[in-house]
Amino acid sequence: MLMLTSRFSVDPMKRGAYLLFAKGMVQRTQTQAGCIGFGIFEDISLPNTFIMLEQWESAEQFEKHTTSSGFVHDDGVLMTFIVGEPSYDEYEFEDSSEADA
Repeated sequence: MLMLTSRFSVDPMKRGAYLLFAKGMVQRTQTQAGCIGFGIFEDISLPNTFIMLEQWESAEQFEKHTTSSGFVHDDGVLMTFIVGEPSYDEYEFEDSSEADA
C-alpha cells in the first residue's frame, strides 16, 4: 500500500471556490481504480491550511492515476488556489498478507 500526504495553504480570498472544487476532486479521485482512500482535511490551528491524505493499493496504481487526464486537470486547478510551497510525504507499506506468506 502507498500512502501520501501533502500540506498546503489556500488563498483566503479563494477559499469558497477551493472548497467547491475540493469536494468534486475528492469524489472523482475516490472512484479511481486502486484508490483505497482519499480525503482533504483542514488544520484546526491554521486556517486555510489543508492536509491531503491518499491511500493507494500500489505505487503502480498511483502512477496510473497521476498520468490520467483527470489528475492532470485537477492538479492544474488545485495549484491556482495554493499559496506558498506545498509539502509532500510518501510512505510505502508491505501488504501484511504477503509478509505472512
